[in-house]
Amino acid sequence: MIDDIFGGNETAKEEVYRIAQKVIKNYMDRTNKKIDYVAQELGTTQGYLRKQLDPNQPEKPLSADRIIDITRLTSDTRIIEKIAHEVGMLAIPAQQVTVSIKDIHHLVDIANIEGSDVFREAKLDLADNNIDEDEKRQILKEIKEAQTALAVLENSVKNLKIVEDKQ
Repeated sequence: MIDDIFGGNETAKEEVYRIAQKVIKNYMDRTNKKIDYVAQELGTTQGYLRKQLDPNQPEKPLSADRIIDITRLTSDTRIIEKIAHEVGMLAIPAQQVTVSIKDIHHLVDIANIEGSDVFREAKLDLADNNIDEDEKRQILKEIKEAQTALAVLENSVKNLKIVEDKQ
């Protein structure tokens, strides 16, 4: 089984490998294909692909090119999202979207609600002038949700093609 075959306590880098393994495993399950098919589609051999997915094989690392190829093949962006997260960024797929003014209003409302949730959570957790690990985790979760909502809004506005609202 390719999923979690290396185990152990993971560094952030090892977690990228684990996610790559899961992305490929999920793709194989979804398409009823074997690892040799995936390797062929990626232009390599099964053995070489397995080595690239093994964080303990530094002579055959999981390259940026391979990550791009896996993402294109599987249409699964989790590897890139994990790498972005590790360097303090947020990755969402950019695409041309067709939106109405009503859609933009809705996205603005969602971003506003998520921002308010950050404010509410932080104020509640700061009430005792202390933040424990659970509170910290919850505040960070709310911040991530707000960042995601803002990124979706930004992506929609940057790439929008405005259409008339149908009444």
